[in-house]
Amino acid sequence: MDDTIALFRPESDTRFSEKLTPYLAALSQRSAAIREMYRFNPEHETLPANLEVDLLNEKSSSPIFGTVRKYEGQLLVLLSYTCAANCRYCERQDRVGVGLDVEGRLRTEQIDQIVEYIRQDPTIYEVIASGGDPLTNPKGLQYLFARLSEIEHVKVVRIHTRYPLQNPERVRLELMEELARCKPTVYLSLHIDHPDELQPEVIALIQAFRRMGFVMLCQSVFLKGVNDDKETLKRLFLQLFELGVRPYYLYHGQEVTSTRRFVMTLEEEIAIVTALRNELSGLAFPQHVIDIPGASGKVVVPSDHWQSDTALVTDFNSKTVRTRDWSAVPA
Repeated sequence: MDDTIALFRPESDTRFSEKLTPYLAALSQRSAAIREMYRFNPEHETLPANLEVDLLNEKSSSPIFGTVRKYEGQLLVLLSYTCAANCRYCERQDRVGVGLDVEGRLRTEQIDQIVEYIRQDPTIYEVIASGGDPLTNPKGLQYLFARLSEIEHVKVVRIHTRYPLQNPERVRLELMEELARCKPTVYLSLHIDHPDELQPEVIALIQAFRRMGFVMLCQSVFLKGVNDDKETLKRLFLQLFELGVRPYYLYHGQEVTSTRRFVMTLEEEIAIVTALRNELSGLAFPQHVIDIPGASGKVVVPSDHWQSDTALVTDFNSKTVRTRDWSAVPA
């Protein structure tokens, strides 16, 4: 399923390379938002990726290789450390990207180990296929879901992907149809940040996914210079709402090596979210959340409808963090 072109490969393997599909390369010629999200920017991307960073405590929350377990009842399976294209704001660029995704895709024996781990723990009711992008490991994704279909205590499975936005003509519909039948409830979550990503071929795919029976979700992230205004996000969320895709999360952008130019202040984000809440249907309105750096939990950010202090935030384990510098507050 790979159909990619690397248009920029830095001399050092620890730089986050530019990687595009031909589809995105063509689209980037017409869309400033697509260019900003995918094109290497030598003015801003001057530092090597920090391969030791564990921004969201994912490495320290991995009970078995290829997994992340941070929340009760839920297991994240990183089926691939490869994507069809490299988003410049990627939070996992210590593991994903040209020169960095040295582990490649999970092998069958590694998936078997994960499945056995799940089988032995009846508290796991939800399994999320992620990466990288799980659709860059189609055989692994197919195998994982086939094995999960045999485990009764796994009630819900999810696929989180950007592949249909990056390589729509290469999506295997017969595979997606098979995956949609794995469990009575299968969620398909697309990461979409700008209306320009909803091209006719992508809309056709979304309509096909709905016919297959997927419960459709969308996650987005605030990006300065891309979607940092109310009207852009309103247009995106209303179009998704019309297509039957539920806007789920709107993330605060995290500061990782090459993402600094995208990061907005909480105050800027809150002002936009407050205006959106005033104008959008509840079903078209996502939760504005922070995946707290160095802590555990996707915490909902209060809007300006409340008088609140956003200087401190407490995670799911009662750890308090300063939002100005994301440092822990001494207990």
